[in-house]
Amino acid sequence: MSIKSTIATATAGAARWGLRSVLHRSGGALPGKLGLAIDPELVTHLAGLLDASVVITGTNGKTTTTNLIADAVAASGANCVCNRAGNNMETGITGALLEANSERRRTAGTRRVGVFECDELYTVRILPRLKPTYFVLLNLFRDQLDRYGEIDHTQDVIAQALASSPATTLIFNADDPLCASIAARVPNPQLPFGIDGAVGTETSHIAESRFCGQCNGPLEYDYIQYGQLGAYHCPSCGWERPRLASFASDVRLSRTGYTFDVSMSRKGTHDVARLSTKYNGLYMVYNITAAWTAASALGVLDDAPSRFQNVLDTYVPTGGRMTRWHMGGREVATDLAKNPVGFDRQIQQIKTAQGRLMAFFLNDAEADGRDVSWIWDVDFERLSATPNIRAFVGGTRAHDLQVRLKYAGIDARIVGQVGEALASVAGEPATETLHVVANYTAFPPVVKELERMTEDGSATSG
Repeated sequence: MSIKSTIATATAGAARWGLRSVLHRSGGALPGKLGLAIDPELVTHLAGLLDASVVITGTNGKTTTTNLIADAVAASGANCVCNRAGNNMETGITGALLEANSERRRTAGTRRVGVFECDELYTVRILPRLKPTYFVLLNLFRDQLDRYGEIDHTQDVIAQALASSPATTLIFNADDPLCASIAARVPNPQLPFGIDGAVGTETSHIAESRFCGQCNGPLEYDYIQYGQLGAYHCPSCGWERPRLASFASDVRLSRTGYTFDVSMSRKGTHDVARLSTKYNGLYMVYNITAAWTAASALGVLDDAPSRFQNVLDTYVPTGGRMTRWHMGGREVATDLAKNPVGFDRQIQQIKTAQGRLMAFFLNDAEADGRDVSWIWDVDFERLSATPNIRAFVGGTRAHDLQVRLKYAGIDARIVGQVGEALASVAGEPATETLHVVANYTAFPPVVKELERMTEDGSATSG
């Protein structure tokens, strides 16, 4: 490393030691921020620590997919370098690399694999410096319009990032025409993944784009899974969903979740495994297929592709996502949703569970996006026919959400905290689950409150 990068790593290391040893804090983004202030090219200098790496981006599912890949890497015996804390911007990725640099003596002789969640708009800063082995593109949906702008801007940024690292293999969701159109623009080696065949377990009236990525003509679909995801073709120019190199098939939903086969052909080999997940959202089938594909490509499943099932069985979502809490005899199910498609997936899960007790929390902090007009694209109307529905809304934009639900035919009561909603349904049968959905900054306070309220500190995920 250069003198500048040596000074940067030493300064960041001192900051990390001080935060942990003196202030008893995890460290957060500060070490990475300090390191980059001294050496803006620090990621380039630290990238040589890794034997292989994968960067994961997309609107929905980044954290889940990243952690599944990281768990698979760790289970293989390799040393996993990962920004598990969720800081997916340049400072967080740099911080994870700095941590690996400080432990390089302890991990000497062990294969080091980097697994990094990355914000879509920061890919253009990370890819040219890190030059990852693989880049996973999960999906593209409308998210924080006042920050990201129109989706075509996000597409341009990701395409530019990939063009700056042409040796990086692109693993992309071919069921999403917005992702496939990026793949058609870049020279990178590619591994398209998706779901082979109509699942038919979910419906959605929302589509970010059902237009051809080549001629902008309207696409025709053989089937739609949800949003704009499905099997499509353009009758005008012939562009169609790329042939899947890795895919889920024979997807079946039961009361215990999804079971499905995953298959991938590459370099003369064919990997296949039967997997199951206790989560009933179809988005998890996509996340798991993406994670399995990346883990297989990294070689961490070479001896047994089916070993990924062990990863799924032991996976614990972070930060209260997809968690079920047992509160005084009642179950409370919590999850995060930050855009129309994410909320629609949660509504689908509430419908599948025949839920009638629900609370939605909406904030408009800078991290959420100030513009919350997207709530009018959420299909709350699907819940309006639920018998004896009990709905609650909270957060800084609770009144907006209450009005939106009113237009959907749902009378929702404003509450200050989730505990207030829980107390209001105390007279309901204990077998009824309270479903709680919140956006980005509204979600952590919900989780913290439930943690305080849980008498024995236990919570089960599923």
